[in-house]
Amino acid sequence: MANYYYLISGLPEIQLDDQKLKLSLSGFKTEINENLTQGDLKMIGYYFMQFDNKNLLKLLADKEAEIDPLGNLTREELLDNIQQFRETDNPADKNIYPYFRQFVPDYLIETPIMPNLSWEDQLTALFYNYAINSKNQFISDWYEFNLNISNVIIGTNCRKFDYDREKSIIGNNEVANAIRKSNAKDFGVKPILPEIDDILRILEEPNLLERERKIDFLKWNWLEEKGFFHYFDMEHLFIYLIRLDLLERWVQLERETGEKVFREMISELQHAFEFPNEFTVKKVQ
Repeated sequence: MANYYYLISGLPEIQLDDQKLKLSLSGFKTEINENLTQGDLKMIGYYFMQFDNKNLLKLLADKEAEIDPLGNLTREELLDNIQQFRETDNPADKNIYPYFRQFVPDYLIETPIMPNLSWEDQLTALFYNYAINSKNQFISDWYEFNLNISNVIIGTNCRKFDYDREKSIIGNNEVANAIRKSNAKDFGVKPILPEIDDILRILEEPNLLERERKIDFLKWNWLEEKGFFHYFDMEHLFIYLIRLDLLERWVQLERETGEKVFREMISELQHAFEFPNEFTVKKVQ
């Protein structure tokens, strides 16, 4: 594993409550693309897959749609992926993400993999499973931590509004299985998810935007703790990338004003994978 002394020492310090960006996410992506080894770029690429996922959904719906350039894959590569799946369920192209192989054929024949979830949430769930099985332990731990937070949010809302946890929780790790079954306030997961009390306290916050900010601070602090011994390696850059993404979202939100921005943020928070609602989760009969 390579060390990146010069690159990392030149990065500006950032905090989640900064009022403006010192480096953009796209600018940072350019920096790492020019300086990292191919093996490390592949690991960093896990974070940019979230943009590939959104771009894939856009192009499946409309091949002329605008896509986010932060993805790993270009428009041409994504359209080629889609065309290969139109021609065969199992393309020979080894560069296609394994979870695309699960998702795209079922999307094309309109047969949901997880019928209780939206197509976006199904793709997200498949991605989480793929990322958690990464060969890099830090990346695996990061995505499992995010999955656990999402499942606690889902489980808490299902319990609050009397929805079926069995059909709503994502994945099959210990935390997911415990949330499906347990009636304990903390779902009985404290031995395997020490942050559960903090998460549940945050979920008591009535203001959705403030709640989201506190969740992001929780993630920020987790990264600080888990990344303590990563000084000049790829993991340090991965942590910086996540933090920069979190910061950029809040700076943009605070810079822009108006009802449109607020409504978009609320809509994102209420999306089924993060915040289940009656249109995406079947109520217990």
